[in-house]
Amino acid sequence: MKRVYVTLLLAAPIALAAGIVSFASPCVLPLVPGYLGYIGGMTRQNSARPRTRLLLGVGLFILGFAIIFVTYGALFGAAGS
Repeated sequence: MKRVYVTLLLAAPIALAAGIVSFASPCVLPLVPGYLGYIGGMTRQNSARPRTRLLLGVGLFILGFAIIFVTYGALFGAAGS
């Protein structure tokens, strides 16, 4: 059981680095401003909204994805074992 934790501790930084590299790819990086504007509800007409609304929208969006994928992972992991 201890070996699983060591493997996980080694895999987590590698997965984080892979996520950062894929985020910084030329296909994804140009989409970030539009994504932030869409999630935050910012346009030229209402760009005076505070930055906290943007951060709240982005945080809730990421939280929603995290809940869905963690739930799927737990369900499929339990079904697989």
